[in-house]
Amino acid sequence: VAAIQANGIKKVVQLSSIGAHLRQGAGPIDGLAYLEVALEKLEQVDVKALRPSYFYYNFYSMMPLMQGMGIAGANFGNSQEKLVLVHTDDIAAVVAEALNSLDFAGFTVQYVSSDERHPSEIAAVLGTAIEKPGMPWITFPDEQMLEGMLQTGLSQTIASGYVQMGNAIQSGKLQEDYWANPPAQKGKVKLEQFAKEFAKAALA
Repeated sequence: VAAIQANGIKKVVQLSSIGAHLRQGAGPIDGLAYLEVALEKLEQVDVKALRPSYFYYNFYSMMPLMQGMGIAGANFGNSQEKLVLVHTDDIAAVVAEALNSLDFAGFTVQYVSSDERHPSEIAAVLGTAIEKPGMPWITFPDEQMLEGMLQTGLSQTIASGYVQMGNAIQSGKLQEDYWANPPAQKGKVKLEQFAKEFAKAALA
C-alpha cells in the first residue's frame, strides 16, 4: 500500500481469494482480506480485487493419500454444496484482461472460477484418471486433518489456518458470496481436463 501511494499508482489489480468477504475466519485467506480492506481505503486509486476459488493444484497435496490409501478428502465435503474450482491458467487470463483493459473504477470484486463440482465427484474423476476407479471422498474430523498436516511438516500456524479454511468451506460461509455474485463467465479448464494433468504427475 505504501508503494502504491509513493509511486502514484492509480489502477490496482489485486489477486485475492474466494472467502475474503468474510474478512476473518477463513484461515490463510484472512491475510488477503486484510489487504482488500487496506486497498479499499486508498483515495483516488481504482482497485479490482480478483477472487479465485479453490485451486485445482491443491489436490496435488492429496496425491500421497490417493496413491497410498485410495481415498481423497479433507475436513469438508459431506454437505450438498459443490466446491468451486479454478485453474491457474484461467486466473492468468482474467488477470491479463484486467491489466490490459484497466476498465474498472472504485473498488470492485470479480470472482474467478473454472468449474463447480461436488467433492465426491472430484474424487471419482481424479480416481479414474490415476487408475483408482471408485475412489471415495472422505470428510475427516478437524483433529485428524490437523495431525495429518503436521506430520507432513507444516507448522502449527499454517496447519491450523487450513483447518479453519476447511471449516469455512464446510459451513458454506466461504463460498456464499460467490454463489450470490457468480462470474459472468467461467474459465476453460474443467475438472476432466485437469485430471489429465494430475494423472501425468501421479503416474510418472
